[in-house]
Amino acid sequence: MILRILESQWSPFVESLCGRQDVETAGVILAERLHGGTLLARHCLAIPEDGYQIRQVDRLRIDPVAFNRLVRLARDRGLSVITIHTHPGTDRPWFSSADDQGDSRLMPSLFAQMAGPHGSVVVAGETRIPTARVWSGSGAVDEVTVRVVGRVLRTHAPGASTDGNSSCFDRQLLALGAAGQATLRTLHVAIVGLGGTGSVALAQLAHLGIGKLTVIDGDRVDSSNVSRVFGSTRADAGKTWKVDVAQRYVRELGLATRVIALRGHLGPEIAPTHFEDADVVLSCVDKHTPRALLNRMAYEKGIPLIDVGSAFRLDDHGRIASGAGRVVVVGPGRPCLACWGHIDPDRLRIESLSPTDRATAVAEGYISGADVAQPSVVPFNTAVAGAAVIELLRITTAFAGADDPPLRLAFDFASGTVRRNSLAAGRACSICTPMFGAGGTVDPAAGDAP
Repeated sequence: MILRILESQWSPFVESLCGRQDVETAGVILAERLHGGTLLARHCLAIPEDGYQIRQVDRLRIDPVAFNRLVRLARDRGLSVITIHTHPGTDRPWFSSADDQGDSRLMPSLFAQMAGPHGSVVVAGETRIPTARVWSGSGAVDEVTVRVVGRVLRTHAPGASTDGNSSCFDRQLLALGAAGQATLRTLHVAIVGLGGTGSVALAQLAHLGIGKLTVIDGDRVDSSNVSRVFGSTRADAGKTWKVDVAQRYVRELGLATRVIALRGHLGPEIAPTHFEDADVVLSCVDKHTPRALLNRMAYEKGIPLIDVGSAFRLDDHGRIASGAGRVVVVGPGRPCLACWGHIDPDRLRIESLSPTDRATAVAEGYISGADVAQPSVVPFNTAVAGAAVIELLRITTAFAGADDPPLRLAFDFASGTVRRNSLAAGRACSICTPMFGAGGTVDPAAGDAP
């Protein structure tokens, strides 16, 4: 199970808990239950100073009245309760026998009041490293991977290690280290769109040894796909779904990556909630409606999103006059795709029209070029998709640090250049500016975070 929490929430919350090293300090995390068992922290609340009955360096007891006041929000809004407390004077978190006894009494009480799972976290002294576990209604206890989402995705996983195929990743281990490779094996990445860039990204992620891939596409392979969709053959044209080609490709590698195939188009057939448990999402779509859905999902569910695109302009003779590509990293702490201008309201309107209304608008000259096939060439797709996967590695393994990651990369294939783009400060956006948790700990009296 995964506990996902924003860096903007986690850092100030844990700093406040660890402010005193002479006594234990406690709080609660109230978390939304997402598809696939992931818990998303919505509120981080410290126990008030007058909320302790006993508070010592190795022992604490919380006043039931103070505790119930904090968890009332969970009862009202259907959230899970995760207690958290510190162990001062140590750099290694663990659950003591006193913790076990306390949780054995508390967890049945929580399940009697509201649906679970519920759990507990211990944070070790000055290192701020957490260890976590959750209880199911049956009483089973599972370890939890904590993912802190910021400029990088910090993973605290119990006993993470490479598997029996580790020799296949020897060269990667030299670059990413054992911890980086172990992180990749715990990751769940979703790829939306398996065309030119999506299929290349899939192949690279599968070769990297990502633990789980969810692939979403609603189209079959056609003859024009064979030259640019990795894993497809001429025998697939007109017959095989792209998601099935992806599954086949990954399965035949034999690197133990699990693939979940969702056959359908994002929005009308596949809801974003079907893969909201992904740790990172790659947007490889060519329409604005699914891009807008993914953009909003990134902020509502706290998921880094990497948007990939390429475009070409043809001259009057049908030759490529210019070619460009982009990789944009959005999500918590970053400007969104709307801020970058990659979501066009007019295109959203056009895409929302029924086939009949669109045909009428085209016939009357109100729409042109909306359904025209665009050029796509595998080397260009590979360059852009490869850059996107590198940014995914940057986010998940911090191989290049977290001080100055690029927000947007712009490719000019004619000149052979790649530029880092930035946006001016002072933006006001209804999607990314007021994202939940932007100010850190949420006051339960302030109502739901947007």
